[in-house]
Amino acid sequence: MWVQTLDERTTAGDLVPLVNDALKNCHSVLALSRSPLANSRIVQPALVRDDASPTAEERSHALFLALRWAATRLAPGPVAHPFGTRRPYDDPTWQDPRWWRYNILRHRYLEPLHPDEFVEGGRFTETLLGLTGISSSDRFYDERTRAVKEAGEWLLRQLHAGDADAELERLALSEVYQPLRSNGPARQLLEIAATFSQVFPRTMLLEMARAEGMPQAESILDDLIRRRYLLSEQGDAGWSQDEELWISPALQRYVYKRVEQNARRTRHARAARLHARAEQPLMAGHHHVQAGQAAEAARLLLAAREQMMERLEVDELRRALATLPSDELPAELAYTLLTALADLHYLAGEHDAAVAACRGALARTKLPLEQARIYRRLGKLYEKRNQSHAITYYRQAVERFGQADPEVAELLKDRGWLHILRRSWAEAERDLTDALARNQGRNRVLEADIYDALSSLQRRLRDYPAALKYGRQSLALREAAGDPARIANSLINLGLIYNDQGDYAHAIAAHEEAGAAYAKLGNREMTLTARLNIGLAHHLDGQLSAAIAVYRKTLEQGMEIGHHLTVVTTHSNLAEAYAELGDAEQARRHWLAGYELSRQHGFDDELNYYVELSQATPALAGLAEEPAPLAVLVPPAADGVTFVPQNLDPAERTAWELVTETGQVTTRALMDAAGVSKPTATRKLAGLATRGLLARQGQGRGTFYTRAHQGDAPAAASPPDGPALGRRLRAVQTELAREYRITGLALVRTDLPPDARAPGSPLLPDAPTVIARFAEMPDVPALFAAQARISRAWGAPLHVIPLAIVGEANAGTWLWE
Repeated sequence: MWVQTLDERTTAGDLVPLVNDALKNCHSVLALSRSPLANSRIVQPALVRDDASPTAEERSHALFLALRWAATRLAPGPVAHPFGTRRPYDDPTWQDPRWWRYNILRHRYLEPLHPDEFVEGGRFTETLLGLTGISSSDRFYDERTRAVKEAGEWLLRQLHAGDADAELERLALSEVYQPLRSNGPARQLLEIAATFSQVFPRTMLLEMARAEGMPQAESILDDLIRRRYLLSEQGDAGWSQDEELWISPALQRYVYKRVEQNARRTRHARAARLHARAEQPLMAGHHHVQAGQAAEAARLLLAAREQMMERLEVDELRRALATLPSDELPAELAYTLLTALADLHYLAGEHDAAVAACRGALARTKLPLEQARIYRRLGKLYEKRNQSHAITYYRQAVERFGQADPEVAELLKDRGWLHILRRSWAEAERDLTDALARNQGRNRVLEADIYDALSSLQRRLRDYPAALKYGRQSLALREAAGDPARIANSLINLGLIYNDQGDYAHAIAAHEEAGAAYAKLGNREMTLTARLNIGLAHHLDGQLSAAIAVYRKTLEQGMEIGHHLTVVTTHSNLAEAYAELGDAEQARRHWLAGYELSRQHGFDDELNYYVELSQATPALAGLAEEPAPLAVLVPPAADGVTFVPQNLDPAERTAWELVTETGQVTTRALMDAAGVSKPTATRKLAGLATRGLLARQGQGRGTFYTRAHQGDAPAAASPPDGPALGRRLRAVQTELAREYRITGLALVRTDLPPDARAPGSPLLPDAPTVIARFAEMPDVPALFAAQARISRAWGAPLHVIPLAIVGEANAGTWLWE
């Protein structure tokens, strides 16, 4: 049987016939429940007993309430005698023409006149003609038709926008709750059930009821279930083989807010004890908090922390601890809570939240040992945000730890890695050697991590025998522990050492084994890293065809998961490989695509490498010429007025203040001033340069940014000037046709409605668009390369959209064909 579906595409014309049928059948449960209206979101808020599997009677009544609501909207003012109350015949709104449509829907269909009220010899129509003063049957039916149409329009608004959600829920809840007002025991038991906001055991509810002196609770409960105030299902999980109960959220909230506060707290405390006895710490903690017992909740959840993490309930535990009011806890308990919460935030990758928790914990203790543990965590958190801050935090932690404290070895290992990243070789070796001596083999996992760091250090120092020795020791310990992720990390490290030694066969084998382990763990980014390393080993071994095959697969997967840095690195490797093969066209395509992506994502180190690669590779010669400013020009400031750009985030505003005060800003200066990591500082400065607020100067470690100045470059965010753009691009027409097989370039039409215009590139949101006709559809690297070349010719960023994607209708003036 076909059932009409009502959704956002439904029109008033679709709805009016359904409203008409529903009004005619509004006192038939079966007919009303089968209406498409009763199976749409129109009635959803009125299904307050169970919106997932309502009965036919519940659906029909929900639709009846929706029809009542729509009819009430037809009244031109407040209804003195609403539905459900007797309306006297001397009510002046009977004969007010503005009320006729409301009167007809109410007293003909929704609350029809009783036969005893009919005029002699007549039925509904004749009686309503007399009551309303409508002049004729024709006028009556015309008003009725208009009333149905208007009601349909109100219901359409409810379907599309939920205008009546709150009102329908209120009406439904009021009707559902009405029978309980005169039934004290049933109301009391339902109020106890409203203590629970999720599924709960029947026996737990009955135990709470008996504690309140309700000996007949079981029979009352059966009646509530029969009348669907509570839903029941025999469960096979939970604290025992028990029937499970559920109260709908809407009904639970409605009943709960009518319970006196002291009674609520008493019931929550009782529920917390029962859940704790059933070894359900999350629910027990929730009820303790609702009972005003935050300290008991904190102690319970902290005691169950290891058990919950073993059950993989890490996120649930983190959310539960985060909701606890730490300001209301004793200082010692608050410190323990916030320390645990910081660790959980760190595991979840929520570093800002972890830092906030650490600082909260630090404010609640004066003990040096407790402060040391927080400073160590802050050092770990700042390793990728601000390495100078991280070193300072680690130093403060070491100063506060006791010399024999086992945590010092872990701290020294972390600080040793940080020194490696900062290329402070002597400090790194000192910390790692000290960490190994302090550990003395007690913690095998830590020992393996220290050996891994020492191996990485020796590889960077080109002491390959020592690097291999430490790397193999780390691998052996991790294999003994059976940790797949750490084993894969050790294999990656060994593969890099083999690569540096020129032992490419062993390097490839190690990276393949690591990649397989990462793939099995579902770690796509590290699988990608392993694959890129395999390609590099083939490349260094002179196996260029094999290297290119691996690189292309890496490029495809990197673009699929949006790992931009790997994509940029792979483009540069492909440019080198193709250049070595003598395929200059492919080499230049990948160089341009990678260079453009590096600019877009602010990868300064990669940009410098691309420049060096172009200068050192004949096939790429000339590509590294610095393009014209890719900028929206900075307006000159009025005399005595400092120009401040709009819509800057805090880090960008700090960069602008630095360049205004000192005339220039570097990545390091922004890191220190804004407290951000190097990647963030690099990205912010590159973004300001792309927007034309800053101009990049110098290369490599000498890179700095100055304020952009007005010049001859066109504004990138403005529509390109057609004649000027045409002149510049016609100058490279032959190159574009030969290198990229472009047979024409056009401006985008601006006279089309917004939904018909060509889409912009998501990579260059502030740049205008040109349409390119390609002889054949390019792949993504070729499109990026073409876009980069056209932007360089123009001197500012341009989107390049293939004509095959947007169609001829979007093409405006052709610059050349």
